[in-house]
Amino acid sequence: MFSYQYKLGKLNCEACIKLVKMDLGTVKGITNIDLDIDGALELKADREIDKSEIVSALKDSEYKIL
Repeated sequence: MFSYQYKLGKLNCEACIKLVKMDLGTVKGITNIDLDIDGALELKADREIDKSEIVSALKDSEYKIL
């Protein structure tokens, strides 16, 4: 099991969190996504995930890794 922590910007509400989770859910191997309104993101995965995969999953949204 792999664990990753990131900080995201521009989260304003629960809908923002839902949208980010939907985008990140497209990344193969992610098994759990924890995200709070302050932008603290923790991902669990069953394989190594490069940061570029996370950036790519969020590329069409306004939410970015800080």
